[in-house]
Amino acid sequence: MTPPLDDDKIGGKVPPMPPLPPGAPDPERDPHSPLRQTLPSFDGIRELDSSPPRVWTYIYLLTFLASLWIWVAYPAWPWFGGATRGVLGWNSRGDLPRMAELAEARAPDITRRFAAASWEEIEADAGLRSYGAAAGRGLFGQNCAPCHGGDGRGARGFPNLADGDWLWGGSPEAIAQTIRVGIRWPGVDDTRSSEMPAFGATRQLERGQVSDLVEWLRASSGQAHDAAAAARAAPVYAENCAACHGEDARGNEELGAPNLTDDIWIYGGERAALFESLWHGRGGVMPAFGGRLSEDMIRKLVLHVRSLGE
Repeated sequence: MTPPLDDDKIGGKVPPMPPLPPGAPDPERDPHSPLRQTLPSFDGIRELDSSPPRVWTYIYLLTFLASLWIWVAYPAWPWFGGATRGVLGWNSRGDLPRMAELAEARAPDITRRFAAASWEEIEADAGLRSYGAAAGRGLFGQNCAPCHGGDGRGARGFPNLADGDWLWGGSPEAIAQTIRVGIRWPGVDDTRSSEMPAFGATRQLERGQVSDLVEWLRASSGQAHDAAAAARAAPVYAENCAACHGEDARGNEELGAPNLTDDIWIYGGERAALFESLWHGRGGVMPAFGGRLSEDMIRKLVLHVRSLGE
């Protein structure tokens, strides 16, 4: 049975202890200080009001004084047009050149060799290729993976970088240029530029002609198709599509026109996706990284991307 509560013991005053026998230790006294308990008792646990060690107080005061010094010496307090500059005038941006020089001085030999090597020298040196591809993996994760995926295999609307199929060419120089200037990226004068016309939406072709072209595309890429519709679409292709994709439909790297014979599709090769591409056109974009990444970083990215298909 639970004993009745004693109101004097619940957040109130502590009831007096009975007198101690002569010479008995005082359970109310802290053995490490001369102070006695004056705080309430809760659930049979009695607290003493002993002061903390004096050194804790000193440490607290020292940290408080140090924080005041840091607040005065360094940029700390938000203000109109920026923050307080601090009496030392220091900021991390001012340290950047010195840190860059230090990093350059500490760079391993292979880093300097990579920076000085041409593409031909890198291609001929397995060590440099391996170093560049490994270094490019982190850059790829930071800059490319959100669209192309961590493994570079892309998704609908984003090209697969591991299949060896390149719109603008797969040489190191061509890939580097695509990374540098992007595709249809505003503000970059020499950006790659290609656009699939909207043959249906602009009424250049009738719906039946677009449907026939879908069958022709499926036939050219080795998919199941309606042979009669594909035959009807042959002259339509020659008149409207061959100028960019070529008479053999193998594409044109100068124009960024894809190969239509390999069953590799950015937006899908099923009938509905092909019809959508022909009817409404396509105009994908890729950011230009030339203003964000150094040339060394771009070369490392190229080596990593090329390694994805190996």
